[in-house]
Amino acid sequence: MIGTPTWGGNINPPLIPTVRDRLYTIEYNETELRYDPDLPKRVPYPKNQQQVVELYHRALKNNNEDDNYALFSFFRIGCTDFKHLHNVKAAKEECALANFFLKRVLKINSNNGLALLFTGVNYQHGNGGEVNMPEAISYYERAYHLHGNKVIVAGKNLSTIYLHGLGGIPQDFNKAKYYLEMAARDNPKGQDAYCLKNFDIYVDLLKISNEGDKCKQQDPNNRIWVKECNDKVEKQIETYLKKYRGNQKEEDAIG
Repeated sequence: MIGTPTWGGNINPPLIPTVRDRLYTIEYNETELRYDPDLPKRVPYPKNQQQVVELYHRALKNNNEDDNYALFSFFRIGCTDFKHLHNVKAAKEECALANFFLKRVLKINSNNGLALLFTGVNYQHGNGGEVNMPEAISYYERAYHLHGNKVIVAGKNLSTIYLHGLGGIPQDFNKAKYYLEMAARDNPKGQDAYCLKNFDIYVDLLKISNEGDKCKQQDPNNRIWVKECNDKVEKQIETYLKKYRGNQKEEDAIG
């Protein structure tokens, strides 16, 4: 590992591990490039250990927003890799580095849309820390409502959270539809537009599924009871879809 003195307000920044070859095969992702197309030109990903070290020192010394973000982006794969990797220690070290520099980005610019988005992702999935869905929502909303350059993916994530009631958040179909509408406007021919067109169907099916969950919770350790609940849900869904398809055929015939 390579250490560094502390600059400015940094206290014991994480050390740089020997970087896994895997990281040198990754580039900025589609979301990053859409939000900031020139980011790779301003700060390309490092291609070897020496370039990583140079970027690390420069980011800490100069407090440049792009440099700090690039280090977060470069190392963040470790936050998911350590869950299914033999070399867990290295991945956790990478994740710690990623989150350290992510926090620095928001200290430098509290309105960095990508940093807001990925902080929300961290809280939603517990990448390198705790799962905290209210915090995830807070950061997603900040990213989505940025004036002039909103992060569409943040809205899609909010729609999913409210649609399914993830992490203890109460289901709110109105909010789910609102954020889905915004995403659908961004790409009228994409999957979000298709989901919006069929939104009422998804909601009806979710309500049936929710009733099934309530049924199972009455006696969750009773396998026979749980099976009866599952069978009931399957029959209700089958009946609903048959009715829906029948109505569609009638509408197509009239149209």
